Amino acid sequence: HELHQARNILKRKSHSKDTQLSSIVDLTLFLEQHQEVFHELFRLCKIAVALPVSSAACERSFSTLKLIKNHLRTTMGDSRLSHLGVLTIESRRAKTLDLDEFIKVFARQHKNRRINLL
Repeated sequence: HELHQARNILKRKSHSKDTQLSSIVDLTLFLEQHQEVFHELFRLCKIAVALPVSSAACERSFSTLKLIKNHLRTTMGDSRLSHLGVLTIESRRAKTLDLDEFIKVFARQHKNRRINLL
């Protein structure tokens, strides 16, 4: 029922010059204004917009984790593996981080005299 109503409204909108829905994002933005009426269709469009187009990012993540795990064998814990994986997968973003600032924050949080970082 919801789909038939949406199709009728979209047919009427397509005849008007002010509204052009040329992509799934445009349709999602349009349905967002009417989400009380088209709740399920709006949810479906949000899912379609959020789904990855390919599985390349997932495959790259698994390949990276495989390299890390092979390189360091099984001597590390899950937490460290997870942190190294994020740093490796997001390497472009990680390279832009200011390491000196991280060291200062770490030094402020850990007042142990045996840790001399600065």
